[in-house]
Amino acid sequence: MNRKERRAAKKQGRGAGAFAPGALGTSPSMQMFGAAFRHFSAGQMQEAERLCRDVLTFDPSHFDSLHLLGIMAVRAARLEQAIELFRRALAADARAPECHVNLAQALRACGRLDEAASHLRQAIVLRNDYAKAHSGLGDVLAQQERSEEARMNFERALAIDPALLDGHYGLGNLLLREGRFEDAAARYRRVLAARADAAETHSNLGVALAALGRSEEAATHYRRALAIRPQLVDVYRNFGRLLLEKGDVAEALALARRGLAVAETQEGRAFFLQCATRLPSPPDDAAACDDLARLITRALLEGWTRPSELAGLAAVLIRSGRARTCIARAAAAGPQCPGSEGLWSADELAAVSGDALLRALLESAPVQDVALERLLTQARAVLLARALKAHDGAGGQDALGFFGALARQCFLNEYVFALSPDELQLVGQLQERLNAALASGAPIPALWLIAAASYVPLHSLAGAERLAGGFWSDPVSSIIRQQVSEPAEERRLRAMLPALTAISDEVSVAVRRQYEEAPYPRWSKPAPVGRPAGIAWYLRNQFPQAPLDRGGARAGLDVLIAGCGTGQHSLETAQRFAGAGVLAVDLSLTSLAYARRKANELGIRNIEFAQADILELGGIGRSFDLIEASGVLHHLRDPGQGLRMLTALLRPGGFMHVAAYSACARADVRAARAFIAERGWQARAEDIRQCRQEILALPDDDPVKSVANYSDFYAMSECRDLLFHVQEHQFAIPQIKSLLAENGLTFIGFAGPPALAYRARFPNAAAADLDQWHLFELEQPQTFVNMYELWAQKPVSE
Repeated sequence: MNRKERRAAKKQGRGAGAFAPGALGTSPSMQMFGAAFRHFSAGQMQEAERLCRDVLTFDPSHFDSLHLLGIMAVRAARLEQAIELFRRALAADARAPECHVNLAQALRACGRLDEAASHLRQAIVLRNDYAKAHSGLGDVLAQQERSEEARMNFERALAIDPALLDGHYGLGNLLLREGRFEDAAARYRRVLAARADAAETHSNLGVALAALGRSEEAATHYRRALAIRPQLVDVYRNFGRLLLEKGDVAEALALARRGLAVAETQEGRAFFLQCATRLPSPPDDAAACDDLARLITRALLEGWTRPSELAGLAAVLIRSGRARTCIARAAAAGPQCPGSEGLWSADELAAVSGDALLRALLESAPVQDVALERLLTQARAVLLARALKAHDGAGGQDALGFFGALARQCFLNEYVFALSPDELQLVGQLQERLNAALASGAPIPALWLIAAASYVPLHSLAGAERLAGGFWSDPVSSIIRQQVSEPAEERRLRAMLPALTAISDEVSVAVRRQYEEAPYPRWSKPAPVGRPAGIAWYLRNQFPQAPLDRGGARAGLDVLIAGCGTGQHSLETAQRFAGAGVLAVDLSLTSLAYARRKANELGIRNIEFAQADILELGGIGRSFDLIEASGVLHHLRDPGQGLRMLTALLRPGGFMHVAAYSACARADVRAARAFIAERGWQARAEDIRQCRQEILALPDDDPVKSVANYSDFYAMSECRDLLFHVQEHQFAIPQIKSLLAENGLTFIGFAGPPALAYRARFPNAAAADLDQWHLFELEQPQTFVNMYELWAQKPVSE
């Protein structure tokens, strides 16, 4: 269509690009385009595309053909091609508002929001009464978390066209994000009254109804959404969460599996793991159990979540697998494990070595299971015996790979396994052989290195740096990287870390000493966090009905991690929030160096690490939108002083995320510390090993033994943190309420599994009612066994 023809079309009431080929003229190009449009209207896309391209061979700037090809490319999910075609169409006629809108939709689908907004604004300039352009701009602005501007555009669109379904749907989504669930539901119902097959609308109405506690209605709309569009993967997750709240883990897991079969999204994987880790027992069917084990193996190797989160489930599945006979015998034998060649048969060694899930677990996270620990303690003794007999093999490649994974496990748990005097003597002999070989340059059997690395870190050997330059098999290379190269890199980075404050408080000095000796924790992979989101959107998802003060929103996000340890949580935070710049501080340079190394490995650049004492942070001259203090305040001399300091650094409208120990949940820890004090054990490796074994030997009904249920019990530095810490405060909810009030902080809610349990017990209670939470904890004393994890906000106007 040329300009003259378009002007004529407009006079007849059609906008440019409106595709009314019957009135477009009789030129050959327009006749071919008319035929193309008829094929398009009939759903015959191949013929339509062929004819449009034929038009372009005669008229390369034919607007309508370029525009229609762009629309067809969008429908075929060829977004980059669509963008190119729309741009060529606009080069032919930039005053076509429909083309600007369609280009904006393609750009938005590619995440290019600023460009999309620009074209939508151009469409509005060209045609101010273009309701679809206003609504589309509202969608983009909402995605950019510019809520007030988005609302204005939705309202303008609906003022122009009150029946515009896209406007009602977009406004409903905005209301949903703001926690106005009744208003959102009303918008969705209006859409569904006109378009009953709108699957996404059914899905979002389900979310709103679930947040209102109307679970049966929500389930109805989730089922309807899946019946219309089974490929809507978010519905499997949202519907599954509803089932989890009702305690129907099996059906939730089935939904999660169906969602993964449709598309393996990061969110879908996370939900599958959430369901799987809540299974009360492994599947009865052997094939189903094997299938679940395969998925958990993938999850460990591919980093679907923190590996430590899967250690418990992995152990249950391993104990049900091929190695179950060996594991049962090892568990019955206890910690006294003779290191003899005849301890395991060849078939048993093959069963253990060939367990892919066991190997993945050993390489990823400390094992958190007593029976498996016994098995691995025996395996280590077998390995040591073979190494000292100068074997260079271990029973095949599977066995060598297994023993290599065992060595990496021992480094991850910091050699927490029981160690007999006989073994200690044999380890000394092996170290002497290695030191002599390193000094002389003699060949070193691979099994020597694997066995030694299972008892002591290889970097402790004289001349260990020479190992990094050798040619080794994969199992040995992995061990050398873990135990020689990475510690060397941490030593290099340690010298480069800045100190922001002095550390002079007596308790702070003692805590620093502990974490310099035992950085906490060792970890291999962070949890994936998905596409970065704004802090308000993130919290709205966690706390749908929380009283968030939206006046605190601003561009970017300055984050302080107060007490970052070895950096696992800090690096997740740095990736979780859009526009985040993170300062992570800790007392321990050893911990900070570990964190810095992991940040470098992961390519995370928006984080800086520095040594500092929380109590001295007032002098750094900075303020923050988000402050996270996870498991730190309870290790200060005065937690109240620490919270006051952090609150002073928090900007009005900013958020605080705090984790602290519950006195109600940690009665067993107090009992264990009394048990330790009676025996005079100190915070050193040999005492911690002995302490653990004596606790495991207690009767099952002894309250002290329940500390073996903590994941921290299964690694040296974590066990020291759990049972031997130099300073620990424990809290009750009334104390938390007072501390928040004293600092002018508004409680938002407790995160994690306790929130689900609370909601199931009190479906109509406010999630931010601390008095109600206190009653709940008294009813369920183990609710916060993994710490209180709370969110609070500093009011915008104080």
